[in-house]
Amino acid sequence: MSSTEAKPIRPLYFLASFPLSGSNWARRVVFLLWQMHQKNPPSEINIADADIAMPWDAKASYYQMVTGQPADTLSEQQIAAARPKVHHLLATEFPGLPIVRTQAVRGDFYDNPTINPEVTRGATYIVRNPLDVAASFVRELGMAPMKVVEMLMTRNWRISPGAATVIEPQGSWSQNVRSWTQRKDAAVLVLRFEDISTDPVRAFEKIAAHMRLEIDPEAVRPLRNVMLSQRAIEGPKDDGRDYTAFLQPHEARAIIEVHAVEMDRHGYLDKKALEYAGIERDVALALSSRHTGDAMLS
Repeated sequence: MSSTEAKPIRPLYFLASFPLSGSNWARRVVFLLWQMHQKNPPSEINIADADIAMPWDAKASYYQMVTGQPADTLSEQQIAAARPKVHHLLATEFPGLPIVRTQAVRGDFYDNPTINPEVTRGATYIVRNPLDVAASFVRELGMAPMKVVEMLMTRNWRISPGAATVIEPQGSWSQNVRSWTQRKDAAVLVLRFEDISTDPVRAFEKIAAHMRLEIDPEAVRPLRNVMLSQRAIEGPKDDGRDYTAFLQPHEARAIIEVHAVEMDRHGYLDKKALEYAGIERDVALALSSRHTGDAMLS
């Protein structure tokens, strides 16, 4: 790795979220903003190129590159030790953009940082109502609601390795959200998915400003139409349908009993949710407080 270490570092900017919270949308917005930021921006921009230009830090081939071993032979501890090296690799060798998608908690994984601070310059974190996140898992992936509830509430949750990915330490919904948003950090921009949906242009402006991208404010507005056109082509995956169509009251209550503290912090513990789940705010917060904790994974 000496040749890699000798190369200049392009500090990484992370796009982070719990799964199905809007990171795909954010990635494409950032891709468009980055292209517009260039001195000679292309006349035509293909949004689909975002998936090629921006790496996911759980991609198995990166772990094989930094360890010299097939990724499917690596233990959890070896994956944890390799994560900072993967980020260094992406900051020095990756030919695409220095913008990385992650769904990992922000903390320690077997005493190794899940986000390498030595090559990181900032991040945008997208948070979404866990009731809507759960509904999306049911709708888009066909998961049984109670299996989704269990996944969202399981501390230290790891996503299983896939054909081209390694395990990723995602934690519970609250654990993931808290790890990125609890501590005030100017380097991390926190956006709610719901606010993005309500005023996408304002969200574009916030992301561009946080990334220090020099873009004419008037040029940002047409991006809304580009994203809406792309959404129409892809179909109504995230059409914002009511979570009550996918979760029974007892399933919503199970989510609230564990996540009420974080839901309240981000404005999701509203009257509708409490009434649908049949639970009082004070009771929900008291039950949820038992599940708080840090983002240390092992």
